[in-house]
Amino acid sequence: MQAFFAMRLRKNEHMMKRYAAALCGLVALFIVFHWTRWFFVRAERSWKPLATLGRPFVAIERSARNLLVRKVPGFKSAGHALLVIAYAVANVAVGFTDVDASSKANFASRFGWLALSNLGLVIFLALKNTPLAFLTAYSYERLNCLHRIAGYTMFIWMVLHASLYTTYFSEAGIIVTKFQDRSEIAAIVAGFSFLTVVLSATILRRIRYELFYVVHISSWILAIVALGIHRSDFAKKGIIVILLAASIWVLDRLIRITRVLYYALNNEATLYPLPDGGTKVIFKKTPARAVAGKHCFIWIPAVRKFETHPFTIHKTNSVEFTIKAQEGFTRDLHQHALANPGISVRASLDGPYGTFPDPMDYDKIVLIAGGGGATFTFGLVANILERLHDEPHKNITFIWTVKKHENLAWFKEHLETMKNHAHSPKVDVSIYVTRSPVASLHHRHLPHIHGHSLLHHAQPRTSESSSGGSLPPLPGDISGRSGSPDTEKMPQLPLPTHSHQHRNHPSSTLSEKDLEDGGGGLPVVSHHGKAADNSAGTESHPHPHHAHGYEHAIRPGRPDMATLIRQAVVGVPSNQRVLVAACGPDGLMHVVRDTTARLIQRDGPGVELHCEQFGW
Repeated sequence: MQAFFAMRLRKNEHMMKRYAAALCGLVALFIVFHWTRWFFVRAERSWKPLATLGRPFVAIERSARNLLVRKVPGFKSAGHALLVIAYAVANVAVGFTDVDASSKANFASRFGWLALSNLGLVIFLALKNTPLAFLTAYSYERLNCLHRIAGYTMFIWMVLHASLYTTYFSEAGIIVTKFQDRSEIAAIVAGFSFLTVVLSATILRRIRYELFYVVHISSWILAIVALGIHRSDFAKKGIIVILLAASIWVLDRLIRITRVLYYALNNEATLYPLPDGGTKVIFKKTPARAVAGKHCFIWIPAVRKFETHPFTIHKTNSVEFTIKAQEGFTRDLHQHALANPGISVRASLDGPYGTFPDPMDYDKIVLIAGGGGATFTFGLVANILERLHDEPHKNITFIWTVKKHENLAWFKEHLETMKNHAHSPKVDVSIYVTRSPVASLHHRHLPHIHGHSLLHHAQPRTSESSSGGSLPPLPGDISGRSGSPDTEKMPQLPLPTHSHQHRNHPSSTLSEKDLEDGGGGLPVVSHHGKAADNSAGTESHPHPHHAHGYEHAIRPGRPDMATLIRQAVVGVPSNQRVLVAACGPDGLMHVVRDTTARLIQRDGPGVELHCEQFGW
């Protein structure tokens, strides 16, 4: 019997090595693809002979992305769906290959090993400081949906493992004896703890995110400790996997705590209330590597002593965040700012996090935001303007769609920058306000910037192409981010949106819900030009105003987003590159993703899509 168990252990270990190799192979494919693209893109722009050799790769890569970038039901994209399918196939293959089918216990043992192996993957995908951010350009927030899928998979194998062993012990008449064993009691504790982890992620996350986070993390800690007691025999090597998974999680936490402690020294944040539930937060100290468009977890003990929350940086000379009040922390933050406008409070940061393509590598940049997603696009346009030189071929299309126009005051400094910056003629800005009637756009008071109404903001388009409190021992990252990174409304896995077709393209005239859900009800700006043309499909005619010789317009109604994107990209020469970057709710991202995918052509300009949409 001992020989049989030893043989089964060797088989299980062998299959787990194969499984680990398969997962590493999948990761390696992404790494090789990412760096191969990086190499050929730079070669194409700097060394023509090598660019010629790379054309077959570029053609194949563009054809593949044309299909893989598109939205499919239940997944972010077709590429995401293929990855999940490959992961599922690997799990099933390893679960049922080379297993002695003569006993349920053999399958139970294999399934237990698979649950353990997936546990390591779950933790790796949950790391904020993941090496994949550098190796593949996928930072932690883009891996979160895979973290959840791996977590559900691990739980399924755990349930099968427990069910089959329970049946086996019951049939053998030793179940009572077994359940008196310390190891099996620990297994039961671990099982119910993991059940709590899964239920909190499935149910509680959608309705009370801050409570979910506390339950999720505390249950995970209890589960991993109980699992270590259950598999405490080093000879069977399972404890090694458990210790490794726990160690990398603790290391990630230590790195983050160290950052919070460091940036808490002589640091404070100044709070300013904004109209319609907004709060501006300006930090005294700027974290290293801070870039507009990336995000940080902020800690303000005067509001919440033991929580950190992620928000997008949209100004870096003094790190600035604009936050829409929803529930929980953001609501309390806004109330604190209302009660104490301009107050400076003790604060700290963890970050920055996030990856996105370098916009300076592109000739045409198309920035699209729905509601509060503008925190990302304003950050990105600030990033570009800070680095832009006299490059006549570079230009920016900035599209922002919101429910109301009052919130323009939230970003008045950024609007002023886009109006008066030396490179403002390169920026074509478009604002669509979905709820304001036509009359209100003329007669209601709008915030003024340096004495000029925002209705007159536009430029001609140039070309086609404090307070005390002790430091928390472990600040929790209450990461409630949706299409807008700066709200606490929790997103869901993207679902297909039902919409009308427009010339066989994805829905282009979005509903107000599509444009604003999760976005916090922010607005959008426009330098009048082709992208803001009436042919772009708004439901109302524009009402332009004139100032300083320029024509400006805030357009009421819902934009035909697909047409706007096509107009911005079509006409760009094939030897140039286009970046389409968007942030907003699922409906908007669906249209942006599918429209952009169709614009990726073998003989067209190099088109890159970046969707800043958080998937948890």
